[in-house]
Amino acid sequence: MTITARQTPTISATGRITAGIRVLATAARAIVKTALNRRRVHQLADMPDYVLNDIGIRRDDISLALGASWREDPSYKLALIAAHRRRGFLEG
Repeated sequence: MTITARQTPTISATGRITAGIRVLATAARAIVKTALNRRRVHQLADMPDYVLNDIGIRRDDISLALGASWREDPSYKLALIAAHRRRGFLEG
């Protein structure tokens, strides 16, 4: 029985730098998107209660979503809250 060595592909320095830049660009896009969504949720807080009720959220839901870490997207959290409320998992 013979054991043969299998060559693994080597990544050049340029390839590693390019991959690192892609990772940084993806992270930067995610941070910007989260910041923009956070701003939009702040704008939701300025709307009257009947409008918020129409879209299935309450003012305290906005406070809850904005109270999360800066890395979490508050619009995603609001969407989950509204979906749970529609399905009857939450009161209100």
